[in-house]
Amino acid sequence: MDYKRRAGLYLLRKKGKAISIFLLIMVVSTFLISCFSLLTASEKLASDIRGALGAAFYLRASTGIVSDENGEMTVTENHIRITDNEIKRIQNCGNIAYYNPINYGYAKGEQLTKGNPITFIHGEKHTEDNNMGAVTALCYSALETDFVDEVLTLSTGRHITEADTNAILISSDVAAANGLSVGDKIVLSSSELGEADGEYIDVWSGKRKEAVVTIVGIYDILEADANVTATAGRQENRIYASIDVLTQLAESEPSVYTGEVGFYVTDPKTLDEIVSKVQQIEEIDWKTHFIRTNDFQYSKISDSLTSLGDLIKILLACISIVSAVILTLILTLRIRGRIPEAGILLGAGIPKGEIIKQFLLEVLFVAAAAFLFSYAVSFGISHNLGNHLFADFQPNLINAAALQNGMSDAVSIDSYLTLGIGKTLLIYGGQLIVVVLSVLLSSASILKLKPREILTKMS
Repeated sequence: MDYKRRAGLYLLRKKGKAISIFLLIMVVSTFLISCFSLLTASEKLASDIRGALGAAFYLRASTGIVSDENGEMTVTENHIRITDNEIKRIQNCGNIAYYNPINYGYAKGEQLTKGNPITFIHGEKHTEDNNMGAVTALCYSALETDFVDEVLTLSTGRHITEADTNAILISSDVAAANGLSVGDKIVLSSSELGEADGEYIDVWSGKRKEAVVTIVGIYDILEADANVTATAGRQENRIYASIDVLTQLAESEPSVYTGEVGFYVTDPKTLDEIVSKVQQIEEIDWKTHFIRTNDFQYSKISDSLTSLGDLIKILLACISIVSAVILTLILTLRIRGRIPEAGILLGAGIPKGEIIKQFLLEVLFVAAAAFLFSYAVSFGISHNLGNHLFADFQPNLINAAALQNGMSDAVSIDSYLTLGIGKTLLIYGGQLIVVVLSVLLSSASILKLKPREILTKMS
């Protein structure tokens, strides 16, 4: 009878021992693959977040405090004036992927086809004269703070990008009140909100300019503002427009930005270095300007992922060492318990190599079955555990797709938790090496004895 047949018959006869080895190897394999999946996921997630998340700094107007003769303090805000030339200087300070200048203004509107005035959602002291909306003109509406912070969210259509002209976003409330949808055109006209005798009025002076614009997207309000304000100050009446719209309405100068300008860097680790270089630009009046930075929680996410990765590495080391020791010990005890069988086989003239092959084949067959089951089990465990552990690592990714569709698309953790075939085979290969060495070492201690010595130990 050859060693293959003897190995098969032994496993059939000793089902309990085979099952115990099967469960041990399966549990160890499941833990190892699950931990490696989590470790790989944390490393890939950290790398992708660093590459896609970016960071930003915003050039804004600083505020000053003025004290009158009565000692009362008044906070005043300076006015900034950033030009394209200064923006180019800033872009030369480092890897800046996008910049987003903003201008602010007001506009009234009417439908292009019907000629009916656009009805804005009524605010405090609403009249036909102050029926207007606040306009925020920018290059990328998806990067506007309220969209990034998910105060607002795009419901239909797309966001405004740098390539757009004569494009706007309006709220779903204004769209519903006027029967508007994505693709409709309206006419905006110059306006300016003022106040006189306790009333809100349109204080625009001079000839009104007009701009024909297309609605490219409609947004919903997720966090309503409860403040009572004029019609133009209501959230529902905000109009987000491509940067050229306010220029056409004569409410801003070409290539001049009096709101804020956001700059989005490609690597959060370089943010402080780039800001330091920008602050050395002499053309910018730093008495009236200041910079606010935002790494989109990258430092917090990065530190958390690093700590989690270190914890998984420690867990992997402990599992690997303990499992190798336990597996070696159990296999050694198991094979030493087969001293009588080894003695009989040697006495029957079976070569030692054949006996070792039999012992190896028995364990390898059980290990192969355990590996198959462990792969399926570890897949479910790693995905469930990974989605729980990485639940807080769902940043907004700044990339080309997000600038079109919005910043609300979270990272899909599942795509990070599938361990590649190569790494999986390496893990199984490492376990097989431990198994083979354990069998060889434990078998060698027995098979180096002569049949008479084995029989003497049996007695």
